[in-house]
Amino acid sequence: MVHPQVATSAALATCAAQKQGKFWELEGAIWDKGWANGRMSDISEEAIVKMASEIGLNTDKLKADMAGNECKELIQKDQAQLAQVGVRGTPAFFINGRPLSGAQPIDRFKAVIDEELKKANDAIKAGKKPEEIYSSIVASGKKSVQ
Repeated sequence: MVHPQVATSAALATCAAQKQGKFWELEGAIWDKGWANGRMSDISEEAIVKMASEIGLNTDKLKADMAGNECKELIQKDQAQLAQVGVRGTPAFFINGRPLSGAQPIDRFKAVIDEELKKANDAIKAGKKPEEIYSSIVASGKKSVQ
């Protein structure tokens, strides 16, 4: 979903690689070779096809599957589902069902975690069983304890 202008080829390629039983191999190659010094270097379709060849994928089949509707529709479906739960970029995190999007400083994580801990502790003090906290907040899609 995220950064479609950059990540679409990688998403299509890993979907296509899965059809050949080598999703994890290509995923690893993209992360290992597509990033340099902690920054994205080259995850163009050409670079990814080269990586696929190096790990033994049939590149003609890979390219055909990347161009086909099945992988495109799967990615569009994933993007729509992510958008429905508030994901608008990478990285994306959920803390008790609350989305936290983009690179954030540690203090932002701490603030959200502290808020969620307070809500959970307040719910427990009000009589909610600790083992019910997760299901009432996260599993049901709620963003706060009710």
